[in-house]
Amino acid sequence: VWEETDEPWLYLAQHAGGGVERWREAPPEGDEPVEESLRRRFAMDGAASWPVQGEIVQGRLFALGRRDFEADHRALGEIAAQRVAAELDQFYLTRRLRTAAVTEERVRLACDLHDGMLQSLTGTALQLQALARLMEEDLPAAREQLREVQRLIAADQRDLRFFIEELKPMPRALGGPADLADRLAELAARLKRLWDLGVTFQLTDLHGQLSEAFARQLYRLLREALFNVARHAGAASAQVEVARRGGALEIAVTDDGRGFPFTGRYDFAELNRRKLGPVSLKERVAALGGALAIDSRPGCTRLEIRLPAPGRPR
Repeated sequence: VWEETDEPWLYLAQHAGGGVERWREAPPEGDEPVEESLRRRFAMDGAASWPVQGEIVQGRLFALGRRDFEADHRALGEIAAQRVAAELDQFYLTRRLRTAAVTEERVRLACDLHDGMLQSLTGTALQLQALARLMEEDLPAAREQLREVQRLIAADQRDLRFFIEELKPMPRALGGPADLADRLAELAARLKRLWDLGVTFQLTDLHGQLSEAFARQLYRLLREALFNVARHAGAASAQVEVARRGGALEIAVTDDGRGFPFTGRYDFAELNRRKLGPVSLKERVAALGGALAIDSRPGCTRLEIRLPAPGRPR
């Protein structure tokens, strides 16, 4: 504790052996307990100060204007300084986590746009290239191709509207498995039109079981897995099985394509250790707390995904 006096020095008080020592000697120049500019800024004529020492924040707490500091006041100041340190640590930690969450969300949005809209637009661009040739060779077929492109663009518009709705503070609900089944049927039709990939879905024991948010995540995951098949496997057909068993959701995606560059069955740990398999899909599965296994063979590739499945809130 220090007090300004009529004399050209400060009275100091500090803990010493559990008590308080008062010094009446002027401190060495440049070693004043409170910098002169700070004293002038707050018009200090007396103050008490305690260290604020958190894991993130370091500083001091000042109490101004009192001259009758007792032992209770000192103890209260120490408690207040500890509380200030804890609160400021919490504030800055929350801000860091919020910044990290925003970054993670941006990455997720980038993946969704790449795996969904961008790949779909790539397929539409290929259709338009084929249309340019048909215009000269077969006008009726070109008209049919043009109608097909219009249907694809309409489907992309629906997806984009859905995507924008999800970015709003109160997104439009995906009405559980029934709506999920409709959107998967739409996805299958699009894959057939774009890449001539026939897809069948088998959804078992999902009625009334999945939350709306989880149904959206599941749709994105299946969409990415099937787009990977369509673009890279050279497959003619794919089968998707989704079943809830106990507290887990078991997913299998099987196709008749050329398979991955590796042969055999690998679990999630081995895939990550060897850096094998689709990176983005593995990240999605990991983000949902699940695991992925791949059985890759020429003519038959099977992805097996197991996710903890939250139920629909009551």
